[in-house]
Amino acid sequence: MKFVFGAGGTGGHIIPAISLADELKHRGHECYFVGNANSMEESLCTSSEYKFYPMKVQKLYRNLKPENLLFPYYLITSIYKALKVVRTVSPDAVICTGGFVSGPVAIAAVLSKTPLFFHESNSFPGLVTRFMTKYINTIYISFESTRKYLPMAKLINLGIPLKQKPVDNFKLEELGLTESKPTILVSGGSQGSLAINKVVEQALPAILEKGYQLIWQTGKATYSKFAQNQNQAGVYLFDFSSRLPSMLAEADIAITRAGAMSIAEQKETRTPAILIPLPTAAENHQYYNALEQDNLGLAKMLEQNKLTQQSLLQAIDAIATHLSEYKQRLNMLPVNNASASIVDDILFRLATTNAKTKGV
Repeated sequence: MKFVFGAGGTGGHIIPAISLADELKHRGHECYFVGNANSMEESLCTSSEYKFYPMKVQKLYRNLKPENLLFPYYLITSIYKALKVVRTVSPDAVICTGGFVSGPVAIAAVLSKTPLFFHESNSFPGLVTRFMTKYINTIYISFESTRKYLPMAKLINLGIPLKQKPVDNFKLEELGLTESKPTILVSGGSQGSLAINKVVEQALPAILEKGYQLIWQTGKATYSKFAQNQNQAGVYLFDFSSRLPSMLAEADIAITRAGAMSIAEQKETRTPAILIPLPTAAENHQYYNALEQDNLGLAKMLEQNKLTQQSLLQAIDAIATHLSEYKQRLNMLPVNNASASIVDDILFRLATTNAKTKGV
């Protein structure tokens, strides 16, 4: 079978799509991607050796911006290009994973009468997912709270697809740290978070005094502002590393944003976390992601407008006091088999539809 994917904008949309494509490819199917030219999706998809069809998709800004004047033009041209790809490839299905890049691809699927499937990583579904609901065969969700926002959709909660990672025998000693001390990992994403980094720097003496050591990913954009902290004993500071999931697995507590992929990794490595939602995230979806994790007792939410040196230290103490309870709840979570489960379901639905069409 052949599949066309629409995914882009952020890693939270692209990584699940590539993970599903990897699973389909492993089973002998062909996968193609459509997305913005010179983008994160183009870089990640081509490095994963998938055929990538570039186009120009304009994001619709929620506040008044001059760029919105070009939105109708780019929408029409991107739908045309996506439709051309779908007709050229003639896929058995189109799979979208959210974000504004998915819009034209999903519309192309509807216009060409191609079966359409969606995966929604965030607890609060994005604009494209909500707009296209009635045209989608099945929406695979990752949070139970998503159901209340899509009451008329066919929803199945199978989790967030994660890429299979090579075996990495990572040890804290590689970072100049020790296995004998409790470890906190800080990450505000690949570009970093100035707000988080500033407060971590303020709280750093107290964190070290409490007996912790720190793995601190500042992000590339803010590394130079905080690089001097690397000289302190018990601190490993860096801008970005592809080995972050391995580092996360060795941490006792994580301090991160509340993107869907960050939460999926936190759950996969069974690491209790302090989740600080990005307040400018589209439709405040990170807040809802963090809120559900907090309600389930898997993490503690700390909103950025309440983030101070004192509140961060209090959050660390709160998790440390109940660490065994957090770990117990995390360890009760099922193993992440989202990629295989979603692919199983898509293939089953396509086979069932084809059988009905042929009158079997």
